Amino acid sequence: MNKVWTNEEKEFIRNNAGMMTDKILAIKLSQITGRRVSLQSVRKQRQKMGISKQPGRGICALVEKTEE
Repeated sequence: MNKVWTNEEKEFIRNNAGMMTDKILAIKLSQITGRRVSLQSVRKQRQKMGISKQPGRGICALVEKTEE
């Protein structure tokens, strides 16, 4: 079943995406919400919000958008 993301959950992802991996975000959100939040669901929601991370295992740095 698809769960609608609350504004608080989205804000948590937005505020912590640059400091935590998607896996850690999923674990923390699972603890906070009391429901199982998967790595894939966090990654997909982050991408929908337009937040990109640098490639590589364990790298938390965000990709800065360049304006032309």
